[in-house]
Amino acid sequence: MTISIFSLLQSIMLARALFVAADLDIAEHLSHKAMTLDEIAIITHSEPNALKRLLHFLELNEIVKQQAGRYYLTDFSQAMRDSHPQTIRPFLLHDDETRWNSFGNMGYSIATGKASFDMLYGQDYFAHLKQKPELSRRFNDAMTIISSTEDALIAKTLRFKGTVADIGGGTGQLINKIAETGLISKGILADLPEVVDQADNLNAICCKQPGSFFDVLSVQADIFILKRILHDWDDTQALKILQNVCNTMLANSKLYIIDGILDYSEDKKLLAAIDLALLTIFQGQERTKAEFEMLIKAAGLEIISIQPLNNLVCIIECQKSV
Repeated sequence: MTISIFSLLQSIMLARALFVAADLDIAEHLSHKAMTLDEIAIITHSEPNALKRLLHFLELNEIVKQQAGRYYLTDFSQAMRDSHPQTIRPFLLHDDETRWNSFGNMGYSIATGKASFDMLYGQDYFAHLKQKPELSRRFNDAMTIISSTEDALIAKTLRFKGTVADIGGGTGQLINKIAETGLISKGILADLPEVVDQADNLNAICCKQPGSFFDVLSVQADIFILKRILHDWDDTQALKILQNVCNTMLANSKLYIIDGILDYSEDKKLLAAIDLALLTIFQGQERTKAEFEMLIKAAGLEIISIQPLNNLVCIIECQKSV
């Protein structure tokens, strides 16, 4: 494969330019009317010449278009509006400067095996989110966008019944999708208090269970779900989460672990990139099948089956060891 260093530079700059454009909410402003440079500068409180350079770069990458001195939205930038049904704005915004600073210090993570975020900011990422409500909202909104297609597929693919508990389920998108199938009698959304507080549109058969999955869980359910949870944590913490879930499971309860499985094949390049991001931000990791097997066994669980959901994640079905 031929790699152009100039293409790499362009990709890096485009990622940051998109963040800045989203942060300035340029797409929303342009959705009301086409605007001149000076009009955009005034409404976004930007220096005109610097803004012109940003808009020029965005125009070259077909993010905006310019005609007769006025700027317009393209199909791409239409999706940068919060009101767009497939909005990408929260995803762009959650990669704020703290995450980029962490990526810039990846060398520390490679040298130590620890999150560069913790080194830079003196606390872990989720503790940081607790102190930054707006960033917490952006993070949860971004996770909702990332998961939207997956959640619909999960609800369609798996067999659900009785009471289903989504552990670390964010603002409830997945449990809502499952409830909409009409196959379950009750849904439980379990997450930190400040997270479940953001779940404003839960299905009528669903309830909130505030708390931490690092503490004893007081949740009774037929089916438990851990979706994209374990990859945020190192083995010690992931084991603790699994043990807490195992301890609250009944003999006939099932656990669905929905996460990526690394196998170092060519089609797992994106998963490998996510793996490095997890290391630098969370001190987490994507895992191989063998690594999952060891963790699950150590937690007192056994694997019933593994099936791929899409190119990124698999469903690992578990039960308590007999």
